[in-house]
Amino acid sequence: MNENEVKQGLKDFICENLGVDADALQFSTPLFEGTEIGLDSIDSIEIISYIDDTYQVSMTGVAKENFRSIDTIAAYIIANKK
Repeated sequence: MNENEVKQGLKDFICENLGVDADALQFSTPLFEGTEIGLDSIDSIEIISYIDDTYQVSMTGVAKENFRSIDTIAAYIIANKK
C-alpha cells in the first residue's frame, strides 16, 4: 500500500460516511476548523476508528497537526504503519 492509495481510501471514507462532497474535498483541504468541510470531533472519532480498523494504526491521542488534511493523516499512517 502506498501513500496515494491511503489518501484515496481516506477520501472515499470521508465522502461516503461523513457526507462530504467529493468535489469540495482535495487531499490538501483542511478538514476541521474554519473550512467549508467543517468536520467536528465526532467525525474525528469515526476517522480514527476507520484508520485503526483499516490500516491498524492507532491515532488516539495523536497531535492535532496530524489531522489537518488527508495529506497529513496519510503521511502519519505511512510513517507509523507496522
